Amino acid sequence: MNVTVRGHQGILIVMRFLRMTGPFCRNCGVALCREMTGSTLWQGWWSPFSLFLFTPFTLIWNLVVRIKLNKLQAPIPGQPGPQLDPGTPLYRRPAVLGALIPVLWFLFVTYRSMSGA
Repeated sequence: MNVTVRGHQGILIVMRFLRMTGPFCRNCGVALCREMTGSTLWQGWWSPFSLFLFTPFTLIWNLVVRIKLNKLQAPIPGQPGPQLDPGTPLYRRPAVLGALIPVLWFLFVTYRSMSGA
């Protein structure tokens, strides 16, 4: 299936947009989606526009791609060419802790506004 998996890195003022497009089998697509989504969760929040716009869009895009990839059948053993190992699920990787960054930012702003600072 032809899909585009996206990644995003917010670097204070500068942003970097990543993407990989191609015909992926289920295993290769899931592996790539997990890797790029994990990187985005960890590195995507570090600029103002990234925090509110680009990182959430990228995460939603990859979620839609992942749903499409899950509909594919698993590759048959013995197919030609190497296949990527999907690895551990995203929720079991350390990069998922990057999802706490916007939550902590929101709590910090809320605390500061309530304390009158």
